[in-house]
Amino acid sequence: MEPTEQTQTPLQPAVLSLDNCPGTTPGTPQSKNQLKKQRKLAEFAELKKLRRERERQRKKQKRREAKEQGLPVRLGPSRKELKRRQVTIAENGVATFSVAIDLDYDDLMQERDIAKCVKQCLRIYTINRRSAQPGRLHFTGIKRNGHIHECFKKNDGWENWNVEYHFDRNHTDLFEKPKLVYLTCESDTLLDKVQPDCTYVIGGLVDHNHFKGLCHSRATEAGLTTARLPLSEHVDMKTRSVLSTYHVFELLNKVAAGQDWTSAILETIPMRKGAKAKTTTSNGQELDANSESETESQVEPKTDS
Repeated sequence: MEPTEQTQTPLQPAVLSLDNCPGTTPGTPQSKNQLKKQRKLAEFAELKKLRRERERQRKKQKRREAKEQGLPVRLGPSRKELKRRQVTIAENGVATFSVAIDLDYDDLMQERDIAKCVKQCLRIYTINRRSAQPGRLHFTGIKRNGHIHECFKKNDGWENWNVEYHFDRNHTDLFEKPKLVYLTCESDTLLDKVQPDCTYVIGGLVDHNHFKGLCHSRATEAGLTTARLPLSEHVDMKTRSVLSTYHVFELLNKVAAGQDWTSAILETIPMRKGAKAKTTTSNGQELDANSESETESQVEPKTDS
């Protein structure tokens, strides 16, 4: 009898997940201390609304006392004024820039990193809301009833944020590809100007460098234009030029409002990165000492919160 030929089945590509990611360990049964901590967190969450109501009453009392004493009630614009700015932009369709936060990384983050990601989204919303020239803000790729969606639900009033939420729809499904620019630090293209007719995509991935280059590879596979912020062209830093999601958004916001890159970078990035304005250009030419001193005099050091 002739030996039968064995057919070889092609190997399937490995699916990228937290289980096969280098640097992560599989979950273990929870200890008594972990269970006790979870119970305390649950009790803390139940009393959150009560604490917030008490805080509102204290703030109202302080405002009443300040008004009686003839002191300024608030230093910045009121909530009504901030809301009016957003409504005016929405009605007129005029915005200095457009940003989409790519949240299609639901299955690649652990619980604590998802909480950090949503917290950064909250900070991005706050920066945009308080900006004198706010842009259009989109949260894309949210899996309905997924981990990120459930984490959003823990924030009271999140549905009323002046943000475009897109569930189960990615940025490639919402915008024209030629008008999309995915910002990654691995890109060879330099972003020198924020264009109002483009939508800039920022990856909402908190992974502690476990999935290095993932955002860039996804963008290139989708055929999108990529770009990187001109950090090394304007400042010298002691550490890597990798910024958090809300730092990238804050930089875009300031530059779109007319601020130069150097001062915007020095005001935005944390002091621990040791950023200093460059004294020479990429061509090796020295900058004007007077203009450099003027730039530094306008920038106040910003402490990390």
